[in-house]
Amino acid sequence: MSVSAAMAVAELSHSFTKTHLHSSQVSFKSTRLVNYRRCAFRPFPQIRSATISCSVATTEVKAPVIEQAEDPKNKSECFGVFCLTYDLKAEEETKTWKKLINVAVSGAAGMISNHLLFKLASGEVFGPDQPIALKLLGSERSFHALEGVAMELEDSLFPLLREVSIGINPYDMFQDVEWALLIGAKPRGPGMERADLLDINGQIFAEQGRALNAVASRNVKVIVVGNPCNTNALICLKNAPKIPAKNFHALIRLDENRAKCQLALKAGVFYDKVSNVTIWGNHSTTQVPDFLNARINGMPVIEVIKLRKWLEVEFTEKVQKRGGVLIKKWGRSSAASTAVSIADAIRSLVTPTPEGDWFSSGVYTNGNPYGIAEDIVFSMPCRSKGDGDYEFVNNVIFDDYLLERITKTEAELLAEKRCVAHLIGEGIAFCDIPEDTMLPGEM
Repeated sequence: MSVSAAMAVAELSHSFTKTHLHSSQVSFKSTRLVNYRRCAFRPFPQIRSATISCSVATTEVKAPVIEQAEDPKNKSECFGVFCLTYDLKAEEETKTWKKLINVAVSGAAGMISNHLLFKLASGEVFGPDQPIALKLLGSERSFHALEGVAMELEDSLFPLLREVSIGINPYDMFQDVEWALLIGAKPRGPGMERADLLDINGQIFAEQGRALNAVASRNVKVIVVGNPCNTNALICLKNAPKIPAKNFHALIRLDENRAKCQLALKAGVFYDKVSNVTIWGNHSTTQVPDFLNARINGMPVIEVIKLRKWLEVEFTEKVQKRGGVLIKKWGRSSAASTAVSIADAIRSLVTPTPEGDWFSSGVYTNGNPYGIAEDIVFSMPCRSKGDGDYEFVNNVIFDDYLLERITKTEAELLAEKRCVAHLIGEGIAFCDIPEDTMLPGEM
């Protein structure tokens, strides 16, 4: 037996007590089955061709064989306390928990993630009995910040947070994930056209789509936050043909929450009295906050707020431009409220939708009942049974005002699609976006 193998055997004592391991050593992490222990090696290299072999038997444990070494910053590894071996007593105490889920977060060192990660780890999003493994994807520039985020997660003592991994390679971070929250994207710089932003960020999401296609769970749910999120979601799904297109979402929930806020303020009620709010179309200033189908205390909004002019002009513009006003007041774009809206979007998919209500999400349009052009990502009203999936809502009404504005935002998304044709396998890109409809948060 080799020296390394002998050392590995020595780690397996009959008491199976918690063992502190250095990052270069073998880490054994038990599953929910008391009589079986899963062998996991952290860190492992980011080189996709590298292989690690591991066999566990009653008489022999082979140490991992690593074909190539790499810069530590390129490693995907569990972090700190999350690298320790779990003891069996702790596993017994948590045997009533659900199966561990893997959640990847890109842009994990950013402001939005700084709010979101702690909601995820606390059980606020997936539930108080749902253990979670977080896979945090950053860039080489943000690697030390990723370590800082992981340290804060350590210090927060979340019992549901069983594993934390950090890395800069999506092929490592997306391995076996059931949820991928794609927040990281380049901001829009001075003088940059929307078409430029579509191309730059589109390349990021094309690569992440390919990584998801290669290594993620076949039923992974993907929420794209990085702007322009609708078209980025389209690019991502087009580069992940093995994953159902229905599983991709563009985050529109913050716009829905803002619309509910404005309707509640105008009607003099609290937020929970406002329901059935839809944001149609693109996450841009062409988005359409739907007051025609929305309800307050179960009554149509137009019967509660009998000011059609206010609804068509002031209400709509307040929702569309809320982010810009916030930036002027706060000096930066919304981060906490965006994180809250991501949590809301996930809960809407993992919790049954209340009877008669619905929520908004930017989803793939194929098969929609509203006459929206197919093969784009468009925000529409959805319902869920709480299984992570959704269905379109049928009992929706339209008038000329609503149809006119839906047509405008649809045209914009079709133009954006032509602008990224080279990223979705549809030939040479041609940009003919009629006007710049950027949102302030893209800056």
